[in-house]
Amino acid sequence: MTKINNRIILLVFRVILGLTLFIKGVSFIRNKVLIETLISKNAILEKFTFLNLLIPFIHILGGFFILIGIYTRTAILIQIPIIIAAIIFLIKSGGDSYFNEIAFAVTILIMLVIYLKFGDGFYSWKNLINKEKDIL
Repeated sequence: MTKINNRIILLVFRVILGLTLFIKGVSFIRNKVLIETLISKNAILEKFTFLNLLIPFIHILGGFFILIGIYTRTAILIQIPIIIAAIIFLIKSGGDSYFNEIAFAVTILIMLVIYLKFGDGFYSWKNLINKEKDIL
């Protein structure tokens, strides 16, 4: 019974993590000013204007992969440096005014590290595909 409960808990949190990243990517696309102002406040990142377009799509694609449970660890390995950089730049940009965003990013980072360890989980697209291969 506890093994099934643990699997369901991991599934629920994986879905929440994937949806959160997906929604954050969509919000960056809908509100381009938010990411542009954050990047423009940093002299190093200001040179990389393509990040305004790249980061939202990485969040959307990575969030989708995490959500359905395919290439989860790969998506997480791509997300972790982005989240760490976001935390660093939010702190440097005026940590007190971005406290909620920093707390949100730290929570996401913790969840990403947990799922880096656990992977796709039992209820995932990857396991579904592997089960179908075994049947055929």
